[in-house]
Amino acid sequence: MRVAVIQLAYTDSEPMGARIERVASLVESQKGADLVVLPELWSAGGFDYQAWNEKAQSVEGPVARALSEAAANVGAFVHAGSIIEKPGEKGPEGRGLWNTSLMFDRDGDLVGTYRKIHRFGFGNGEPKLLEAGEEVIVLDLALGDRAGGAMAAEVAVDDGAVCDPANPEACVEASQSEWAMGAELAGVDLDGDMSISSEVDDAPAASVADDARGGAAAPDGHVKVGLSTCYDLRFPELYRKQVDAGAQVFVIPAAWPAARVAAWRTLLQARAIENQAFVIACNTAGTHAGTEMGGNSAIVSPTGEVLAEAGRGERTITLDIDLDDVAATRQAFPVLSDRRL
Repeated sequence: MRVAVIQLAYTDSEPMGARIERVASLVESQKGADLVVLPELWSAGGFDYQAWNEKAQSVEGPVARALSEAAANVGAFVHAGSIIEKPGEKGPEGRGLWNTSLMFDRDGDLVGTYRKIHRFGFGNGEPKLLEAGEEVIVLDLALGDRAGGAMAAEVAVDDGAVCDPANPEACVEASQSEWAMGAELAGVDLDGDMSISSEVDDAPAASVADDARGGAAAPDGHVKVGLSTCYDLRFPELYRKQVDAGAQVFVIPAAWPAARVAAWRTLLQARAIENQAFVIACNTAGTHAGTEMGGNSAIVSPTGEVLAEAGRGERTITLDIDLDDVAATRQAFPVLSDRRL
């Protein structure tokens, strides 16, 4: 599965309409990708709390319309990061706003949403302004038949330069990374259409037995993707629930600040290692609302190896991941089967 992670940078001076148009163009440029991922709250501003109500929109609003069209044009699944959702009705806490992620399929149809469960701010910020999400979301992606088996993978970073996995030092230099790049990467080509269901129970029956307490294994040609957002990363119980629902891949958009980027790196690897799953994490770059963003978007393997990392500026990383690595890792080192709690 070819994944493109767009680490977006923006400032307070860029109008939201211009930013939406720019991001849609970036998405449409990711030809050949199966999944494109954007950061958290890129349209509203991750730390621009005072503007959230003004920039709030429905799941059929300007961001959704633009990214729906972009997904259809590029022919890929698009995780559109998140928006400040204003559906026109109040929630249990009377606020009526949510931090909501959107997933579009290859045809541009909205096929999944996730409302952020853990709100950042310790009583201010998100907890003061937003409702909390309540549902754990795992999406079933029907990938179709896999063509040709594994091939040598390449990691594309920044402005189209390609890093050779056989020379990881060059990749580190190109991405300004403080992490080591994986030297042995493998990917697969995927043919056929994808479809997503937000109801895990509706997925086709698994073709193999439950994967060592990792939930029901995905049937042939499918992958199960768990959705979370930024601060959720600090709560491992969410990801264990997603694994129990069969998740093999975690997609995590974020607006994680530079001041805590060391924790970001550590937690991404921890979630991958403890759940033996791929982590696809898309952070924000640049500075807005007086807060410098941490960048360092990453793709992490089920063993915790950082396969690709984006550095600090605006750039895109593209990587082919071999989904069979999840089952192989869980079978070779079946730590999940030793769970007692």
